[in-house]
Amino acid sequence: MGNKRLYRKLLVDFGTKYIKTASDIRETLDTKDFERTRSLVHNIKGLAGNLAATDLQAAAVNLEKLVKGAQKKNPPAKELNLKFSELENALHQALESAQSLGASAEGSIGKPSAEALADIPAELSRDIAKRIRDAAEMGDVMQIKSIAENMKSKSDAVVPFCDRIIQLAEDFDFDGIQKLVLEVDS
Repeated sequence: MGNKRLYRKLLVDFGTKYIKTASDIRETLDTKDFERTRSLVHNIKGLAGNLAATDLQAAAVNLEKLVKGAQKKNPPAKELNLKFSELENALHQALESAQSLGASAEGSIGKPSAEALADIPAELSRDIAKRIRDAAEMGDVMQIKSIAENMKSKSDAVVPFCDRIIQLAEDFDFDGIQKLVLEVDS
């Protein structure tokens, strides 16, 4: 829907959360648990469609068709292995692309150093930590950005921290925000 930052976050999450999927599918095929295979492949098919990973989606469709009626009659092992191999290759290619995207995103605005965090006045760090933590728990990106922008005017020491918080908010990385807030609040 035109939200590039959310799309980027979904891709990066995909690159970290679906690493074991091919081996999970292989395991279900080896044990002839075709219902579980179909479920895993169906999930990948839907996810690939949402991420516009067309090669992966097509490979998932092909394997899903093959295992869909497998309870009545086992599909030929050669065809099963071929369709799985196509899915595995497409999945690895999609994962590699997503992981490289994640690596490039991490480098754009670096994490503030421990020294920079230590330079933030204690009272300000407690205030900013509480306010940003509350907004992050609500998933309120606009509030997080507003708080960070407002805090930048209170002390030059807080600027690198606030810039990083803003970037994390724009990337919908609420876990990253919570981790960074814990560092400044400790």
